[in-house]
Formats: sequence, C-alpha cells, structure tokens
Amino acid sequence: MTATRVSAVLIFVTLASVTILGCSEKAQVAVPPPPEVIVSLPLKQKVTEFLEFPGTTAALEFVEIRARVEGWLESVDFEPGARVEEGALLFVIDPKPYQAQVDQNEAVLKAREAEFQLKDANLRRAEHLLATGSVSQLQYDVQSAEKAVAQAQVGMAKADLEKAQLNLSYTRVTSPTTGTISRNYVDVGNLVGAGEKTLLTEIVNDDSVYVYFDMSERELLMLMRRWPRIQTEKPSERDRPPAYLQLADESGFPHKGAIDFGEPRVDESTGTLKVRAVFPNEKKLLFPGLFCRVRVPLEEKEALLVPELAVGIAQVGRYVLVVDKDQVVEQRLVETGRLEGTLRVIEKGLKQNDWVVVNAIQRAIPGTKVTPKETSIGSPPQQTNEIPQSSGK
Repeated sequence: MTATRVSAVLIFVTLASVTILGCSEKAQVAVPPPPEVIVSLPLKQKVTEFLEFPGTTAALEFVEIRARVEGWLESVDFEPGARVEEGALLFVIDPKPYQAQVDQNEAVLKAREAEFQLKDANLRRAEHLLATGSVSQLQYDVQSAEKAVAQAQVGMAKADLEKAQLNLSYTRVTSPTTGTISRNYVDVGNLVGAGEKTLLTEIVNDDSVYVYFDMSERELLMLMRRWPRIQTEKPSERDRPPAYLQLADESGFPHKGAIDFGEPRVDESTGTLKVRAVFPNEKKLLFPGLFCRVRVPLEEKEALLVPELAVGIAQVGRYVLVVDKDQVVEQRLVETGRLEGTLRVIEKGLKQNDWVVVNAIQRAIPGTKVTPKETSIGSPPQQTNEIPQSSGK
C-alpha cells in the first residue's frame, strides 16, 4: 500500500469517528422543561364606582376689613394670625373729630327742637285767635307753614346726628365674622381712609371650606341619575351626594363632605358645570387656595381584580397574560378600571375562571408553554368611603 493511500484511509477513519461522536453527544442533550410562572384566578368582590375631579379650596367666608372713615390709626388690637370672634375690636381710628361732630349735631338738634316747640305754640295760639276772629286766615296759614318747616328742620338735625354717630362708630373697627385674621396692613400713626377705603386686614372663616371643581356633561348625568333629589329647593343631608377630599400629600381621601351647590347651567364653551362641595375643617388643614382631588361615589358593583403588576401596556392597549387549559400563554386585551390598593379593576376582557399570570411574568411569552403554579390574590384594603342610600332612588 502506498503512502498516499494510507493517508487517505487515516483521514476517512478520523472523519467517521468525529461524526459518530457528534451524534452521540446530540443524543445525550435533554430538552428543558417549560418555565414556571405563578398564576391566580381574578379576585371577585364588590367595589365602589367613583367620579374623580381636580379641585381648589376656597374660604367659606372671606372678609376684607377696610377703613370707613378718614383719620389717624391709633391702635391695632389683635395678634396677626390669631382667631378672632365676631364683634371683637380690631382697630381704633382717632375718634376726637367725630365725637366733636356728634356734640355739634346734638346741639343743633336741641336748637331745632326748641324752635319747633315755639312754632307749635304759636300755631295753637293762632288757632284760638282764628276762632274768635282776632287773626286772619292768612296769618294762621303762615304759622302752620312755619311749624312744618321747624318740624322738617328737626328731622334733618336728627339725620345729621345719626350720620355723625355712625361715623363715630366707624372709628372702632370690629370683626364682622368669626375666623382667622391676617396681619395688619397699616401700622399705628398712619392716615387711613383718605380718598379711598384703606385695606386694614383680612379675615377668613376656616371652620369649613368650599371646594370648587368642574364636572363634564356625562359625569353630571351620571350624578343626577344617582342622586335625583339634589335639585330640590332644600335637599336634606340624605339627598346630598357625599364627597371625599385628598390633599397633595395624602394617599387616601380622608376628608368627608357633601356637594351643596352647582351652577344653574352648563358652560357652553367648555361643556362643564361648576360644582361646589363643603368640608368641615376641624384640624385646620384645609387652607383656601389649595389644589386637591375630590371623589364622589356613585354605586357599588361586582368586579374582577388582578394585581396591578399583572397588567401590561402595549400599543394596542392594556393586557394581561392568561394560561389556557393546555398551559399555553395567551395575551388578553382588557379594559381596566380604578386602582383598589395594589389591585386593578378589570372592566372587560377577563372571566372569573381565567388563570392570570401574576408573577414571573417575564418568563411567560405569548404562544409558549409554561408550568403554572397556582396561588391566590389577597383582598385589597377595605374602602372606607361609604355610599349612603339616597331616599330619592
């Protein structure tokens, strides 16, 4: 055998050995099992349907305290930021010029009353003389007219005195309402009320607050159908829709109030209606001008809930991953509702007997087989925003 033929035989044997070994290795590779995923049936329970709105708080009463007479400011009789009661003394404007005017008008009134008494006596004397023919009818008429003029002058003097007394009372500026007072905008010694009604301070009644928000036509109709008696002249507390308020740093809606007013017509330019709710403010957390959110409950209904983490978002919309009876993953488009704690309400697209992937979601690829491990979904925190029953429904 020649050297060439020996080499060819060796190459053939080597290639055959490599092929046999490769086939043996392929035969030993095991197919991996389907990945494990955690699945659960949707949680079915009653949830409350709400309307939610952004709103702003406003004072129940807001009063600007202004100087009603001109004069030098003598004293400031309150502490800035304090709570003042109705009728409490706030400022004193120099009363001396107004007291002098009162004294002058009192003297004028006494003079006019004395003159009236004299004219009245003259008229009675003229009546007696007219009966005896001692005076003419013309003289009697003159005496009667003089009495009428004197009586009118008494009335004018009384009016001037009342005006002077009123101006004198304006020198003591008192609180027209109970609430929290701002700082004094004018210091003692300054002239106030000269040519304008000088702003002295402001008072806010913060026992309760108003919250204003805009409601769309659709939301308005939903609210009216749930609370039909709200449009009565004097709706009772039972007929007023409850409302719940959330401040910027709060996670829930802890403040409870009620809707008490709505504009009589819808704004045609925006298609919305301005609505107002009133909230008690015992803790004094609700300042006028705050941004807030308002929630108005409508009704309770049965709903399916799944963990928020189980809901994905794609270009076609929101979806959940469902494992069918053949343990194959399916992407199911759903319509979602509000968030209840960590659970999301599913409005459409899911049935109660669907197994939803709630964990290890990254292993669940639509169209592939998986190994499902069953678990259960815990109930979300109980909703404290109860819905009172309307007597009109």
